[in-house]
Amino acid sequence: MIRYKNQKPTIDEYIFLRNSADWNLEEKGISDERAIASLDSSPYCVTAWDDSNIIGMIRISGDRSMYGYIQDTIVLPEYQGKGVGNAMMDIILSHVKNKRGYLLGVCPSEASVRFYQRFGFVKRPENPNGFMSIEF
Repeated sequence: MIRYKNQKPTIDEYIFLRNSADWNLEEKGISDERAIASLDSSPYCVTAWDDSNIIGMIRISGDRSMYGYIQDTIVLPEYQGKGVGNAMMDIILSHVKNKRGYLLGVCPSEASVRFYQRFGFVKRPENPNGFMSIEF
């Protein structure tokens, strides 16, 4: 049974998830210390678990008051298409949806645009590079 937790992954779990998405930190020149600092500064993070195994995560970077940015939406390939990403997005949005005026953005890959649109994100016409946002 899949469980969801409002918690940040350990650095080893984070590296494991990023590598599963071919987002290798070392190749990008990002040290473990920088990755830990980035995780520590995220106001909201949701992880997905199958028993004791991490299978996904999503987090918001930014502040808790006016602005946020969806970062690291990752689900292990073998769990994709099973509602894990949807459940994590529902949970992460529940942290900000009652904050009137809160702007939440994401810069999705071409393959994930429709995923974010299902949650109400819209492409910003003034930014042709694909930035999408939703305002509560």
